Amino acid sequence: MLGIHAAKRFPITRITCFPLASRVVAPRNCRQFSQLSWTEAQSRTPLGTQPPLRMQNSNPLRTLINPFSPINKTGSPRPYSTKTAPPPGPDKDVKGRALLHKITGFTTFSVSLLLVVAGVAFCGLVVYLILSELFLPSGDTKTFNKAVSLVEQNALAQEALGFKAGDRLKAYGEVPGDQWVRNRPVQSVRQKGQDGKDHLAMRFHVESDAGKHGSVFLEQIDTSFWSSEFAYVALELPSKKRIYIVEPKFAPKNYVPKTGVFSGSGFLGLNWGPKKD
Repeated sequence: MLGIHAAKRFPITRITCFPLASRVVAPRNCRQFSQLSWTEAQSRTPLGTQPPLRMQNSNPLRTLINPFSPINKTGSPRPYSTKTAPPPGPDKDVKGRALLHKITGFTTFSVSLLLVVAGVAFCGLVVYLILSELFLPSGDTKTFNKAVSLVEQNALAQEALGFKAGDRLKAYGEVPGDQWVRNRPVQSVRQKGQDGKDHLAMRFHVESDAGKHGSVFLEQIDTSFWSSEFAYVALELPSKKRIYIVEPKFAPKNYVPKTGVFSGSGFLGLNWGPKKD
């Protein structure tokens, strides 16, 4: 009687008055529990593994039934299954998403391709400028070094500047007005001649260990992409004496060229703009 009275007061209780016929008494309108013996129940549910039941409502149905579990027609809960779940509705934006994905992919590919092509073109231009400046015969650096070597090997230049054969000259570009500026670039200009070939005019200064100074003027003609020759190379001293390191080839020997193409007062010694009478 005590067990039956306890079962009426509590939703779930075990009758302990009859140990041989012990069973779980379920509340009304709940799913029947399987009749298990005390030993089987303890073996299937070890002590301490199952969290305690929290009674937040006085109604036992709200406590035992999962609120997220579907309810069948009889009112009892049934487990959720994707097999019995209704299929999702059709996506109305499938075509729009596919088109947006294609546009995004094409735009990304195009931008990446343009960046790669621009990078390759820029690297090729830099490599070409470096190779043409240092290794091509028509490059400014190659022309400058070749002209300095010719001046050092000329006997008249050795006598005028007071240095011996085998000595090295100090060669540099234009001296800036500011004494703190260490950069002395060589002035040069390249232009197309009347013969249709590229003409390079250059001016730089040489100085010997004896302290004597001279200015070198030259003109070089590009005969082909890989070859060039000097039209003339002249060394001008402060006394206005001019020594030809390379005689003018395309003019009579009594031809005295002006101070290169740098005789003007403009930028790089050139008179820019239309010719004035």
